[in-house]
Amino acid sequence: MSIHKSGGSPVICPQQYQTLPTSIISHAEQHDRDLKTSELKMLKDFFSSGTKLLQIAEILTQHADEIVSAGADRIFFGGLPMAYLEPPANRQNLPGYNVPDRLVNRPKEKLKVQSATFNNPLQDVWRYLKVQMSENREPLPDGFRPINISRYGSVRMQRSMRDLGWFLRYVTYAIVAGDSSILTVNVRGLRGVIPEDATEATVVAIRDMQWKALSYFQQDAEASAIIKQHFGVLLAEYIVEKPANYLRQGVSHDQQGLQLPESYALSATHRPKFVMKPQLSVTQQEAVIRAAYRQVFERDVTREYGVSLTDLESKFKSGEFSTKEFIRHLAKSRLYRKLFYEPFVISRVIELAVKHFLGRGLSAIEEFQTYFETVSEKGFSALVDVLLDSPEYADYFGEETVPYLRGLGQEAQECRNWGAQFELFKFSASVHKVPQFVTLFSTYPQVWPSQHVYGSGHDSLETQFGAVFPENWQHRDRTASFNKDHQRILIGYKSENGSGNSHAVLWGATPGLDHQPLLKLRHVVHANGKTPEQGGSVDSLVQTSEAVIRGAYRQVFGRDIYPEQRVLAAESKLKSGEITVREFVRQLAKSRSFRQLYWETLYVTKAIEIIHRRLLGRPTYGRQEMNQYYDVCARKGFYALIDELIDCNEYYQSYGNDTVPYERFITPRGFEMRFHRGTASSLHDREGNPFSGERVYHGEWVKATLLATQGSEQGDRPEFRSAKTHDVESFHQHPAEPDNHSQNYDGDYKVINGGRPIEVAELQPELNPIES
Repeated sequence: MSIHKSGGSPVICPQQYQTLPTSIISHAEQHDRDLKTSELKMLKDFFSSGTKLLQIAEILTQHADEIVSAGADRIFFGGLPMAYLEPPANRQNLPGYNVPDRLVNRPKEKLKVQSATFNNPLQDVWRYLKVQMSENREPLPDGFRPINISRYGSVRMQRSMRDLGWFLRYVTYAIVAGDSSILTVNVRGLRGVIPEDATEATVVAIRDMQWKALSYFQQDAEASAIIKQHFGVLLAEYIVEKPANYLRQGVSHDQQGLQLPESYALSATHRPKFVMKPQLSVTQQEAVIRAAYRQVFERDVTREYGVSLTDLESKFKSGEFSTKEFIRHLAKSRLYRKLFYEPFVISRVIELAVKHFLGRGLSAIEEFQTYFETVSEKGFSALVDVLLDSPEYADYFGEETVPYLRGLGQEAQECRNWGAQFELFKFSASVHKVPQFVTLFSTYPQVWPSQHVYGSGHDSLETQFGAVFPENWQHRDRTASFNKDHQRILIGYKSENGSGNSHAVLWGATPGLDHQPLLKLRHVVHANGKTPEQGGSVDSLVQTSEAVIRGAYRQVFGRDIYPEQRVLAAESKLKSGEITVREFVRQLAKSRSFRQLYWETLYVTKAIEIIHRRLLGRPTYGRQEMNQYYDVCARKGFYALIDELIDCNEYYQSYGNDTVPYERFITPRGFEMRFHRGTASSLHDREGNPFSGERVYHGEWVKATLLATQGSEQGDRPEFRSAKTHDVESFHQHPAEPDNHSQNYDGDYKVINGGRPIEVAELQPELNPIES
């Protein structure tokens, strides 16, 4: 199987750090027991001290500038270090940030940031000596040399001040969480990132930040102890050398997921390993036995069913059986066959067995075929022997360790079985009878679905009713192996006379709207310099200002809006000729109503897709285009995205300055939705349903569909957008060819190699418009 395959995924939110409550509860959950008295007391103490922890974090936050300044003044001289501390980002322009209505019209406060100035060198020296001679400060290390700001450079100064601010922020997070894991995850390994010549200076600065923070709690011994604890962890983790990545053991080069950064392992939920040793106490031996039951039977059978395998347990405790042989006997027991063999088909039996004995899911179809052949020829007992005697089992578990689930954070995960593996790790996996991995692997050689490259849920229904996105939880783990070189084929039409109707494919108007001609506004200026109220025009391309304004609202918002949502100032400027239609559309898109409708309530991918369709009149092509918009949104925010779309060459070439944007391209799914609507109904009555009967494959479906919907005139030919020139081209210029590369790419996409179209790929229709 190719190493470039992807198994799709539901949304996975890995644990980024631990808190005291989550660490205690997860530890008890891993042992499948109730909380102990000591653990309950720890939780009680944590929640009772919550107010105090918040007060400590609040005081440190209020004096953050003074604390950071204390550390910076100890290691820098020759200027003002705080002048290089950048102000925090304006959250109102960040993607997805919702601005409360009460703050919209509030006057903005300007942050006064100190500017770098050049002072008298004697004053700088006196200021530096005054800082060094402060009371109760730790002495500087032998041979320490302070850093000259002018020689250090402004860029490095900004980075150093940013890092000191981050360190203090991480300390406050750890104080509130009651656990120092967030410091371990984010600070360990930074020594390999920060230049070596600044490492010693960073340690000195952190110690002085601790000294300054403790000065605000001189009368509070408990708060001082908490601050010292977390600053101590910060220093200890910073000094540690950059750790190496975790490597998967005993895998071949054709497998995915070979390395796991240690930060992922540190932030993941701790999974205890149960190892049987001769010197263990009786209680510890019972814990190992219960762990083996939970791994093999997915439950503690002694507690749940009252089943006790006394003979096996006694031999295991006495050392007659190793842990590996104990697992082998459990797997071949009558109980296991009744729970995980008899109710399932062979394919699902293999998937569950790999989970129970190797702690993972199936890696590839070749691995499944090997296990299936073993079960078919020698039976289930032979499959158990193959799994337990494999080199992989020996590398991970050996003779003494109970198998465990090697999930997210335990080791690197393969992406070709990503979604199916997370479903397999759930407790409810034994309820599902349908094989998940075999079903997933069978979809790899098939054609790709016609959908958004980042998931079918990001394709809105192509109707007039705003951003309506289908929700389909049935196929969340369906593969979609699109890469940056794939682009969608969009169905469009050419407007010969500007009406967009006479010589066009009759795909039907947007449901709920009458198909209207293009709206274009032309201002007539008299000799006296005044622009009169524009009346009717003989030119069919030129419309009244009222018609243009109404059409602009419908295109941008997707519907007629309420009177209080209208942008009256922009309307007046458009009527008087002060702004063009292009600028009017920009102001509508930047209005508060549009932002609330299509930005604040949507995930960023959906927001980009729907805004792109409203302003440029087409869906996005692929990942390259989407990634550019991601970058704009992340760096500059919502308003920059609007400017990026309206100021692009495509907008100017398609609409110019005086034309209201209109829908120029739709997806094949949108075409199917509208086929029985509007002007296409007569064609349907005359020529029948092109989707009825046998489906057409091998690249001919789009061609057959579009040809079936042609009008009587020769000019009614469907077209699509070229990936090379972005020009509208006829479908007959690119006849479909048989797909000879189905193992690499399929579906409603064309592969671009260096910007040059190679071949129109194989297509498969999807008759259900909301099917993923």
